[in-house]
Amino acid sequence: MSDLIYRKEYTVHTYETDARGLARPVALLNFLQDSAGDHAGRLGLSVVDLFKRNMTWVLSRYHVLIHRYPAMGARLEVMTWPSGKHGYFAIRDFEVSDGDGGPVLSATSSWMVIGLEKKQAVKVDDVVGPGYAVEKRALDDPFASLPVLSARESEVRFRVETAHLDWNRHVNNAVYIQWALEGVPPDILMSRRPMELEVSYRAEALYGDEVLSAAQRVPEGESGPLFLHQILNAATGVELARLRTRWE
Repeated sequence: MSDLIYRKEYTVHTYETDARGLARPVALLNFLQDSAGDHAGRLGLSVVDLFKRNMTWVLSRYHVLIHRYPAMGARLEVMTWPSGKHGYFAIRDFEVSDGDGGPVLSATSSWMVIGLEKKQAVKVDDVVGPGYAVEKRALDDPFASLPVLSARESEVRFRVETAHLDWNRHVNNAVYIQWALEGVPPDILMSRRPMELEVSYRAEALYGDEVLSAAQRVPEGESGPLFLHQILNAATGVELARLRTRWE
């Protein structure tokens, strides 16, 4: 069971911080992705391992709760583990703490295995053996459908660059989140920070595509501004990702 829980240490570098000297959201997400990839490799289930079987991992859902943003130079420990399997989905959770053990981030994610030839989902049980789970969730999320925008209150356009691509030759999951955040009004973007991110990945974007990031502010409680987001292929209108973000 011990090999199903993986820990890796990171340091927040200068180039991973924002104008306030705090870690960018995308930097924290990259730590999660890196640790997940390392752990999958140790279990013989990395992207490289699956490529050899003509398959690959694709991220389907993310729910990230940021407790606080660490400053430049902070030393962090990411702990990650597979937490379950449901049909075509494998669940992986994360907890990030600082050097004193204080909580920084909690997250859960849902992944699919896709056959490279037909681009169709493969049952996780056909790829991942039994016992591949720790009965613990960092966030208890059943991944219900996220709501869609009723109005596009703001829009920003981006073009897919080579720097946005991952090993699957499509846009990396963290890039969609950055595009979504850039769609928030400047007064929110410059004065607050996203503390909760929910993402549903729905289609891929490829090099040269033009994408549209749309956002809508929705009624909120006492927890801070709340936004719904959509990332769309600007030419075809195909929905690439759907998000909900909460800011403080």
